Amino acid sequence: FSSAAAGLGSLSSLLQRYEVNLKNLELSSCRINDEGLRALSQGAANHCEEIDLFPNESITSTGLSYLSNSIRSDSCRVETLHLQGIPIGDDGMEVLARGLADSKSLWLLELDNSVDVSETSAGWLAFSRALCDTSSVNSTYLSNHTIC
Repeated sequence: FSSAAAGLGSLSSLLQRYEVNLKNLELSSCRINDEGLRALSQGAANHCEEIDLFPNESITSTGLSYLSNSIRSDSCRVETLHLQGIPIGDDGMEVLARGLADSKSLWLLELDNSVDVSETSAGWLAFSRALCDTSSVNSTYLSNHTIC
């Protein structure tokens, strides 16, 4: 367990213990890795409206799975999530898509593939399925998501 992850765990505990509600948690260029994101995810997702992780290049699909589990929680407050500059890849896209499908609060997810161009049609297909439920005409209409 790294000292950075321990610090993020302490921040997460503080957010939960004192029920602090932050508008924006900017952690750009903080060299956060998967274990740091795991330590932070639960507390930050439940107590922040916007989380900026741009560009923490050490985050992989493993770290994104912790974040994905947090954003699908009913208690999640995150509305905006900045993930530009993170090498997401197809595995990360699939993990994030699972979180998106169940998220009640997230309305803006910023991605950027300039760091890692390993996202293929398989990764984007996972996003497509999460954003548009094609099981029926009514489900498609009700999914009503916009991709910009």
